[in-house]
Amino acid sequence: MVVKMENKNKTFKAWITYQALYAHFTREYDYFKYNGKLNMSEYSMETQFAKYEGGGQYSAQRQIFSNLGNTFEHKEDLIFFFLSQFTNDITYPSEFDSDLYNEYKERMNNFHFHLKRDIEVVIKYMEENCKTFDELFVAEKVNHPAILKLGLSRRISLETFTTLDIILKFLPQMEKKLIDPASKDFIKLVRDYKPFLSIDVEKEKKIIKDTLTKG
Repeated sequence: MVVKMENKNKTFKAWITYQALYAHFTREYDYFKYNGKLNMSEYSMETQFAKYEGGGQYSAQRQIFSNLGNTFEHKEDLIFFFLSQFTNDITYPSEFDSDLYNEYKERMNNFHFHLKRDIEVVIKYMEENCKTFDELFVAEKVNHPAILKLGLSRRISLETFTTLDIILKFLPQMEKKLIDPASKDFIKLVRDYKPFLSIDVEKEKKIIKDTLTKG
């Protein structure tokens, strides 16, 4: 089986970027601490692909990463694609969903619109449940804090939940009272995702404050 060098380089870039992000979101690996570097080479990639290749046929994974490498020229674009999958609990290449990528791209391109709309969802919840904004972050006995319920159910986006934590830093205190696996998994996802989410804190603060005031 002959693979052109240019295509192989693009495939490897997509594959190694995926491996680093997979390690970041599923293991105790810090993508930023290690700058996305792993002890893996093109030989590692070829060894993995070869397990599923025979009779001159490409493996499904080789095809997937080859397509991704050709579609996304820059590493930042590959990271963006993989984030759209990992933040939706899609971690295996065979499950990659282009619709999730398109939804993620639209959401990120219209970040402030979605942030404002999510805060309006929060306001509606406050009104329906007679809660103040501060009370959203308080656990009642064994019940999840309301803001966590909104995040877990995706009634507000992961981006909005993470933005609120970046600004308010409520997770450390909240986490002390949470023991169920669903909460712990969600909080890990937020922590893993947070370094990738670049926001203008003052601008997001203003949008949140203005929306709450008008609401």
